[in-house]
Amino acid sequence: MTRRWAWVVAVAALVVCAPAAAAEPLDLVGAYDPGTGGLNASAIGLDGIAYLGSWGSAADCPSLGVRIIDVSDPAAPNPIGTAAVYDGTTAEHLAAVHYATAAFTGSVLFAGIQRCNASGGAPGGLAIWDVTDPSNPSELGFLPTGRGPRGVHEFTVRQRGDRWFAYLAAWNSEITNGSGDLRVVDVTDPRQPFEVADWGARRDAGLPVGAGAQCQPFCRGAVPQAALHSVALSPDGRTAYLSYWDLGVIMLDVSEPNMPRWLGRFAEPQAAEGNTHSVALAHDGKLALVADETFGPPWGRLRLVDVQDSGNPVQVGSFDTPDSAAGTPGEQYAYTIHNPLADDRDPNRAYLAWYSDGIRLLDVADASRPVELANWIPPGGGMVWNVSLMGDLLLAGDINRGLFVLRR
Repeated sequence: MTRRWAWVVAVAALVVCAPAAAAEPLDLVGAYDPGTGGLNASAIGLDGIAYLGSWGSAADCPSLGVRIIDVSDPAAPNPIGTAAVYDGTTAEHLAAVHYATAAFTGSVLFAGIQRCNASGGAPGGLAIWDVTDPSNPSELGFLPTGRGPRGVHEFTVRQRGDRWFAYLAAWNSEITNGSGDLRVVDVTDPRQPFEVADWGARRDAGLPVGAGAQCQPFCRGAVPQAALHSVALSPDGRTAYLSYWDLGVIMLDVSEPNMPRWLGRFAEPQAAEGNTHSVALAHDGKLALVADETFGPPWGRLRLVDVQDSGNPVQVGSFDTPDSAAGTPGEQYAYTIHNPLADDRDPNRAYLAWYSDGIRLLDVADASRPVELANWIPPGGGMVWNVSLMGDLLLAGDINRGLFVLRR
C-alpha cells in the first residue's frame, strides 16, 4: 500500500469509525487528497462546492489552477472539474460569491494568478470565472497586473451598493513598474473588469519599499522586504487593511474606492521579525487579528490590535501555540501562523491556520487574553494554509494533503 493510500484509509477510519456523539468544534468529517503534495494552497466554499487553489515555483510549476470539489456529502468529497488553469502560473488565493447585477447573475470564482517565473511570459492578474454550473466552469474575464509584478497574491472582493470591487495585492508593483501595490478594480461586469485606482506606500505615503537596503530602516529580519502581501476590509467595506510585510498594517479610507486615503499604520516593535502577512477583523471591525508569517524560529504569532482609532492602533494582546512560543525546531514555515479568520456568526471567535500546528480556535472576547477553545492537527504531515467557512462546515486548505472538511 502506498503512503498516500495508507493515509487516505487512515482518514476514512477516523471519519467512519468515530463514536456517535455530539459534534465538537473541529471534528473531522471528510478529506480529499489530489496527490499534489507541496503544491496545494487555499480552500474556499460556496453552495456545497469547495475550490482548492494551487502553489508552485520556478523550479516546480505544474500549473494546477483551481480544483473544484463537490462536498455536498462532506464525508465523501468528489472532484468534478478545474478552473483558472494558465500555463506557468499559480492560483493561490480564491474567492467565490453570488452575483446579481445588470451585467451578470450567477456564481463567480475569483483567483489570484501569479507567474511561477517572475520574468517569464505567463499571465499574471485576477482571473474571473463563471461557476454557476461548477462542473462546467468558464472564464468570464481577466484583469492583468502588467509585466512588472508576478500577478495578484491575495485580495478581497466586496459589493458596495450596486457595484462590486476587488482590492488586489500586486506584490512589488512600485519597484517593478511604478504602479501602486494596491489595485482597486471594478468587477461589476465580470466580463469587463477595469482598474479604478492604485495606491503605493512609497508614492502615496512616503514610506520606503522594496528589499534590503531599499526599505531601511523599516526592513529587518530574515526576509527584509516592504511590499503589499494581502488586503482585508472592514465589515462596512469603508476601511482597507493592507498587510505590508515589514511596514506592518496600513489603513486606508476606501469609502470612495477610486480615491484611497491614508488613515494610519500599525507597526510591530522594531525588534520583532516583522513579516505582516494578513489581517482579519473581529469584534465587528474593532479588533484586527494580525498574522506574522516567518520562515523559521522565532516563529510568527498572532497580534490582536485595537483599531477603533485608525490613527492610533494599539496592540492589546497576542497568541502563540506552544510550539511557536518555544521556538520548536521544524521545517520551513512549520510553526508560524499563516492566515486568521474571524467567525461570521460570533464576533468573539476566530480560527487560525497555523501550518503544522493545524487549526486553532480562539475566544477573543477579551482581546488582551485570548483563550484557545479547541485545536486540530492535520494527520500525515499536513500543513494548513487557510480555513474558510461554508454553513456549518469549516474548509481547510492543506499544502501537503489538499482539502479537509471539519465541523465548525
